[in-house]
Amino acid sequence: MIYTAKFRIYPDKLQERKLHEIFTIYNRVKRIGYNLLFHGEDYMTARFGEVQIIQQCLMSLCHNNPYVNTILIDNKQKLEAQKTWLEKRRDYMTKQLKTITKKINTIKEQDTHDRRLKGLYACKSSIMAKLHNLHLAPVVFGTKKLFKDRIRGNITREEFRIRRDSSFRCVGVKARGVKNWNIKILSDKTVKLRTFSKQKGHKWLIIPLSVNSVQEKWYQEILNVDKYTVTVKRKVFMGEIRYFVHVSYDISEPKPTYGYENGAIGLDFNYNFVVLTNVDMHGNLLSYHNISFGNLHTYRKDKRTDYISYKMDKVVNYCINKGKGIVIEDLQFDQEFSYNTKRNRKLNNLKTTALQLLGRKCKKRGVSIRKVFPGYTSLIGKYKYSRLHNLSTHHLASYVIARRGLGFKEAIPAVYDWVLSQVEDFIEPHLKKGGPYRSWAMIHDLFEYSGITSFKTAEILKKTILMKQMLNSVTSAQPDNLKAGLSKNGKIDDFHKAWDFINDSAVL
Repeated sequence: MIYTAKFRIYPDKLQERKLHEIFTIYNRVKRIGYNLLFHGEDYMTARFGEVQIIQQCLMSLCHNNPYVNTILIDNKQKLEAQKTWLEKRRDYMTKQLKTITKKINTIKEQDTHDRRLKGLYACKSSIMAKLHNLHLAPVVFGTKKLFKDRIRGNITREEFRIRRDSSFRCVGVKARGVKNWNIKILSDKTVKLRTFSKQKGHKWLIIPLSVNSVQEKWYQEILNVDKYTVTVKRKVFMGEIRYFVHVSYDISEPKPTYGYENGAIGLDFNYNFVVLTNVDMHGNLLSYHNISFGNLHTYRKDKRTDYISYKMDKVVNYCINKGKGIVIEDLQFDQEFSYNTKRNRKLNNLKTTALQLLGRKCKKRGVSIRKVFPGYTSLIGKYKYSRLHNLSTHHLASYVIARRGLGFKEAIPAVYDWVLSQVEDFIEPHLKKGGPYRSWAMIHDLFEYSGITSFKTAEILKKTILMKQMLNSVTSAQPDNLKAGLSKNGKIDDFHKAWDFINDSAVL
């Protein structure tokens, strides 16, 4: 498990000037290396081998400094991430075109003069144009927002450079038994940094770092590990520039302290809140808790990460307080459709930050984490537990997730079994026969066909009774008190009476 410790360093005036020089040269070489890799990749691969040529070029720019190895690693990762994004974007837009084309054909079969066709054709044309012009574009170092602020004159040139060239790092390796580091953490609570100078006595900077009582444990661990990666950052805080080192190193995962012997905590993720449900070892609901994310989309990147980390700490603290492990859904985020900009940003924060932070925090603090299949958790909670607990869909879904993590199987109630036995031949769900959730898919399709669109118990009961009426009228077998629990206008007045009647009269 990779753990990152953060320390603040205090350079003097001369060291600060040399630090600025390292920031400038490192990031300039990084931009040049990225451009060489981006524009000359195919040509160099086919003829010379781009790594060797680019490495020689960068070495000449920075006086054969080993920082080049880290720069090459970062640039390759950045380019691979761009290519992955491009492929996902192309697949997403292709699926959009298929969906719109299918919708156009459906509308044309009904009415060729439908007014919706004009908008759909315009949307299709726009997506086709974007797909045709989709290509791999170079990144803007320092973010586009910062670059636009500089163009508009909102920030000075010096401030733009400080914020753009805000970090440099060195990947720690151990080759042939010799530790090869450009940045070293020393035992006298100092950090030793290699400069780009070749003059004797100017090759290294030794800067003191602060280690408080909490950081002392991390500091001792760093001194004893074989390799670590150090990132030096500078930030503008209240008009002054502050410097920090982030040290990432590999530690053994601690043995989980909080397991599933006494139950589990079920977690249902949503783009603006999470729901936690406390379940005992027998699968009974004990308590629940909500944690909202607020206006997450309005924060800047670093603040969003800190805010999500704070919320994930609350999740882990809840698990520790209850003394149980957590169960989450094994979520996949291949998004095939688009929401509005704000909600898309929230979903992206969830899948790239929240899940990763939760996993790391659970491992660090000894909380067991278990992933389960995410399908049909909301539907099972809706159709089986809505009357029993009278909670929202998300609470019931987290309850089902916790039970699934403990190994419980969700049997379909007798009343639904009876309904399916009457109409099973007319329902063809997309699930294969013999699947564990086929019956739930069938009952959902039946209710959806009957007009149920919400998760309200009253609506489910009403539709169930109406279907029972319809089926019994076909067989001319009308039982007594068919409308038990219903008022004259067809609304449910007594939930328990209506539900008990259905269970008593169901054909088993």
